Amino acid sequence: GPLSITNAFLGTIAITLGLCVFAVWFHFQIRLVPGRTQAALELIQTFWTRQTQAVFGDAGVSARLFPLFLTLFIILLFSNEFSVFPLLGSLTYGDRPLFRTPTSDLSHTLALALLMIGFSHIVALATHPLKHIGNFIKLKPFIQARSFSDIGNACLGLFLGMLDIIGEIAKVMSLSGRLFGNIFAGDVMVAVIMALASFTQFFVPIPFLFLSLFSGAVQAAVFTMITILFISGTAGGYLSERQVRSP
Repeated sequence: GPLSITNAFLGTIAITLGLCVFAVWFHFQIRLVPGRTQAALELIQTFWTRQTQAVFGDAGVSARLFPLFLTLFIILLFSNEFSVFPLLGSLTYGDRPLFRTPTSDLSHTLALALLMIGFSHIVALATHPLKHIGNFIKLKPFIQARSFSDIGNACLGLFLGMLDIIGEIAKVMSLSGRLFGNIFAGDVMVAVIMALASFTQFFVPIPFLFLSLFSGAVQAAVFTMITILFISGTAGGYLSERQVRSP
């Protein structure tokens, strides 16, 4: 049909299903005295809880948004490390691999960036629509203008508002491009080394695989942290005000 299903999309589906199965299994493994898996996950949870609270400065707001950021980090972490999963890379459909590292596809990282930046603006519009729109389309100074200098300042403010709109588009491009570029470059680097000669297919790529694993973990953390900062800068103040007014 008209909807194309890419191998990166199939990789995303495989990761999502795998995480869902793991979540159901782990739900029945939680104990008062944590095991290794539970301790590792609690360590990750504690780290991102502290990061979220430090950025938003409001325990109520950070608690509401924390599940979003932790889910984003976990999905990105497994998406970036997808190439090291056994057997998945060897499955083919025709002459093409059936699965592909999701974040090595620009459409995947672009969709994530659009979702996160769009979420921040939806929250801001839902909380203070006129105030948020006024931050980009500054018409109020024109209404309050009483002299030519006021009109000049209003025109300057309107121009700066247009630059802010361009800045929001740049956020999407920087978020998606950084993640895509690093993961795609890592996959290409390993593939090139493995294709140089038959004796480079097994032991020579191992250090580069570890480098790719480290880079994938770092990029997942960087993407999540920058997303937290962007959402805090766009909607953090509105969420704090709403939290104070709510019973």
